[in-house]
Amino acid sequence: MSLRAYLPVLLCCLLLAGGCAKVVAPVGGPKDTTPPKMVKEQPASKNVRFDGSNIRITFDEFFTLNNPTENVLISPPMDKKPEYLIRNKTLVIKFQDTLKANTTYNMVFSNCIQDYHESNKLSFYHYSFSTGNSLDSFALRGKVVNAEKLTASPDFFVVLYRDGTDSFPPVRIPDYVTKTLADGSFTFSNISTGKYAIFALKDINSNLLYDLPNEEIAFCDSLVAAFVSPASDTVKQTTGRDRTQTIDSNSLILRSFITTDTLSQLLRPENPEAGRYIFPYKTSFSQFEAEVLTPDIDYFQVINPTQDSVTWYMKRLPTDTFSCILTTDGHRDTLTLKPFKTTKAQGRGKQTENVKRLPITFGNAGHYFQPLTLHFAYPIRPVDSFPVLSCSQHDTVTTWVRVPDTFVKSLPLPLRFETKKSYTILIPDSIFFGYNGLTHDTLISRFTLKSEKDYGNLQMKYNLPGNGSAYICQLWSSKNLLQEDILTESTTLNYAHLEPGDYQIRVIEDANGNGRWDSGNLHRRQQPERVFRFPSNIHIRAFWDVEDEFDLP
Repeated sequence: MSLRAYLPVLLCCLLLAGGCAKVVAPVGGPKDTTPPKMVKEQPASKNVRFDGSNIRITFDEFFTLNNPTENVLISPPMDKKPEYLIRNKTLVIKFQDTLKANTTYNMVFSNCIQDYHESNKLSFYHYSFSTGNSLDSFALRGKVVNAEKLTASPDFFVVLYRDGTDSFPPVRIPDYVTKTLADGSFTFSNISTGKYAIFALKDINSNLLYDLPNEEIAFCDSLVAAFVSPASDTVKQTTGRDRTQTIDSNSLILRSFITTDTLSQLLRPENPEAGRYIFPYKTSFSQFEAEVLTPDIDYFQVINPTQDSVTWYMKRLPTDTFSCILTTDGHRDTLTLKPFKTTKAQGRGKQTENVKRLPITFGNAGHYFQPLTLHFAYPIRPVDSFPVLSCSQHDTVTTWVRVPDTFVKSLPLPLRFETKKSYTILIPDSIFFGYNGLTHDTLISRFTLKSEKDYGNLQMKYNLPGNGSAYICQLWSSKNLLQEDILTESTTLNYAHLEPGDYQIRVIEDANGNGRWDSGNLHRRQQPERVFRFPSNIHIRAFWDVEDEFDLP
């Protein structure tokens, strides 16, 4: 057969092969993790004699602009916000306000420029220009931290008032504004020389004014004076006696806080389960009194360590509403409380769940220096005697224990163990009954008792400044407060029998001597009480002693 005769067959095969071909998307490169990069400015940043009506900034990729009204900060502020347009890879800024003569303007873009596909944000972009013949060349830097926790305060507006302000809080729009970064740091660039009042604000309603009671605020007691940039990285802080102290700009720390009310305000009471009522307060209180107006209401009362919450555990579950009067620091609240009501969702869940049990956990299992302890989620009724079975490899010992007729949420067990020996602890079911009527299944705990060599010790010398204040010295492990001591003079404290791991030291300068940390009050120009943290974690190793000193400034 000739080649011409085979051509139709070959064509059919090629068509079939093409129809069955699998379409594969081109393999891309590595994921884009970089934010947009500025490639062109028209006119260039830091230009002078600016007389135009718009600015064009071009980036190396397509981008979006997130909420420019809040995230683009202009100093000095403009009465009319500019219009922001995106044209391909270019941001066009059209001014709607008349620019002031001989004025340096700063535009700060805070976490609002991000690439189109991967949403990588440009954390900080600064553009400045002057309508006069020169650009202001002074700068000011600092940091905002939470006054109590000493953590960074990001996304705070930081504002400057030239030559101070006559009112606390200020009632006019500031002269300069910027925003803190993720680490709480802030920078003012290209500002004019002079003395400034400085504030930092978590501005909830975005008006640059401190006018809401739950807005977090920070302020400096005195005026600060910016230095020329970049020749100097310092600021001057002018005290109330007109004495000037030069300090490094990075040590300008503003401590943010929520203003403490003069009266402790009761928030909405909570009833999370049958028989438990929680009364949270907006601030700490010094005195608390309760009067129940309904007969036959009996309860256990617990005030939390920070004295801003009270919990009632009812001895008998209420079947009807009852009334009470709560008095905190002289302020009275009259409440009508209802018995716990199961929601529809909870009711449906009971059809598939087991009968609800009383939560009970073991604490200090295997600890050499602390007793094995039972922790109850709800206070339990007294028990005359119950057995605790302690099983080891070769024997079983039964110990009889009683629960006293008092408020019991934790019960140490009087058991004896041998080091490096494995144990199983067993308590039969239905021994304990909470006052809420719930009981439990069989309780089991397995552990190996540690020895004395499994613990370390810490000796910390606290060098206090001797200014007459009391200092609250706290030892923390992660988020758990392990020990608290109040000192009035330099002292060495011994922290014994610590499990291996990292520990933190925190010290509160208790200026008013009430035994707790107190927030500030801007209206009274009162700073929050100072909190100091040991500069590093303290690592404890087994069978090892650590000695250190903490010099309080």
